[in-house]
Amino acid sequence: MNKIFFRKYGKGKPVLLLHGFCETHKIWENLIPPLSSEFTVYVIDLPGFGNSPLPKVSFSIADVGEMVSTWMSNLKIEKPIAIGHSLGGYVTLAMAARNKNIFSALGLFHSTAYPDSEEKKANRNKVIEFVHTHGTAPFIDAFVPSLFYKKDHPSIPVLYQIASQTPAPTLVAYAAAMRDRPSYTDILKKFDYALLLVGGRYDAIVTLETLKELNQLAQYPTLKILEETAHAGMYENNQEASKILVDFCSRQNMLPSRF
Repeated sequence: MNKIFFRKYGKGKPVLLLHGFCETHKIWENLIPPLSSEFTVYVIDLPGFGNSPLPKVSFSIADVGEMVSTWMSNLKIEKPIAIGHSLGGYVTLAMAARNKNIFSALGLFHSTAYPDSEEKKANRNKVIEFVHTHGTAPFIDAFVPSLFYKKDHPSIPVLYQIASQTPAPTLVAYAAAMRDRPSYTDILKKFDYALLLVGGRYDAIVTLETLKELNQLAQYPTLKILEETAHAGMYENNQEASKILVDFCSRQNMLPSRF
């Protein structure tokens, strides 16, 4: 069984934060203090990233979701509020597809329930081929700045340092898993708990149009847009992102039991 590295902070209702592609639990460092003042916050390294080992066989996003679900069960973490950044959102949706009652609320942070388009699938294949040929460093050099609206943002070196630790096998395996993931739009339609959608006004990966469509699909959505932000709201608009997450999580404690 693959071990999942995690950190735990604070006390109260559990909140689970899942990072994105070429990231680790460290991307949440600035959001942990305001959340952990009211909640028990768990941050993990998804399998293959950071201190969590990569599975020895090929895997799907659903497989990763099952690994995280098993980890939750082992730690007896019951019905957390889950917030997933990009890839982390795909994993949370896969977990909800397996058991829609596993979470008490769900947040997609620069993430989507749609599968890759044919164009995006072709781009994933290009990434895989590029990394096989040139290694991870030149990919990371181009990838990290593309996540930011302002290309001189002071947090780019911070995220670059995190992303540069991604092993080539992890990068390739997840590019393939994201390419092949199914649509999770039916999950949003059936998810009868609160859903938070957070996006950047200038995010080219998960666009405003996409978020508005997802907002129409969900039963109990809250849509928030971060200004002067692309795909890295935890860095580009930290204060507003913190407020949105804290407000959303706090509101769940005041909602009827259905939530």
